[in-house]
Amino acid sequence: MSLSVYPLDLHFLQKQDAIAAYLILHRDGAALVETGPGSTVEALTANLAEHGLTPKDVTHVFLTHIHLDHAGAAGWMAQQGAQIYVHPIGAPHLINPEKLISSARRIYQEKMDFLWGQFLPVPEEKLVAVEDGEVITFGDRQVTALYTPGHAEHHVAWVIEDTCFSGDIGGVRIPGPLYMRMPFVPPELNFEKWYASLERLMKVGFKRIAPTHFGFFDDAEAHLELAMRILDETMEWMEAVMPSDPPIEQLRERFVAFCRAQALQLGLDEDILYLYEIANPTWMGADGISRYWKKFRVDI
Repeated sequence: MSLSVYPLDLHFLQKQDAIAAYLILHRDGAALVETGPGSTVEALTANLAEHGLTPKDVTHVFLTHIHLDHAGAAGWMAQQGAQIYVHPIGAPHLINPEKLISSARRIYQEKMDFLWGQFLPVPEEKLVAVEDGEVITFGDRQVTALYTPGHAEHHVAWVIEDTCFSGDIGGVRIPGPLYMRMPFVPPELNFEKWYASLERLMKVGFKRIAPTHFGFFDDAEAHLELAMRILDETMEWMEAVMPSDPPIEQLRERFVAFCRAQALQLGLDEDILYLYEIANPTWMGADGISRYWKKFRVDI
């Protein structure tokens, strides 16, 4: 690649194409977009070794947001010497991740450690809170931070030349038919902000998009258009279903069925559907939609 940018497959749960970190080579070493969770540190180290690098060669880490599958190994990378860049809202939770870990443990319960591994704090001196539109120079390269809320209030998309590292705001897309799923997880799901973020990215005009889940795609405009279409379809589904206030278990079942029908219509097979479930468990989207509806759409 002309930019010397490489996707590192972290083999989450021993599966390919689920979680990526992106390696960017520069004059003074290497940078990463995302670290993956603490449970994939061994795979991250092995990936770096394939490029003749060790974790100590990584000078900068650019996080799209602080969810465990994206930033769980940030503290470990900081221990190796990397400077960690993150949205200001996310920064305090990396310095003291106790609240973040406690919240995640309520969701994942006994699977927490197996799935995500250790989440170490980032020392304050190794952490940089970035401004919207800030351009960061590292070695002979530059990257621009773009605030992109909707999935999380503290979400940042990173743009370097003609490539956007879109985290989760650009959806979950696995190589195969043009399809994606939007990770509508609680607690910060906001459809209006999400749509505005996608419109903002569309105006930037980059050619290539790289979601954390998973890989490079050279059809950025078509990708973002599909993401907006899926937002539209999901909002229509929500507005039809939520006024009856279904119990959460029923809502989960109905949302899983809705996403499955959408995927099959676009030509996905069962194997790819399974990978989507690993990268983005569909049932959690129902929880996010329920919380959004009660917070923003129900008159209190």
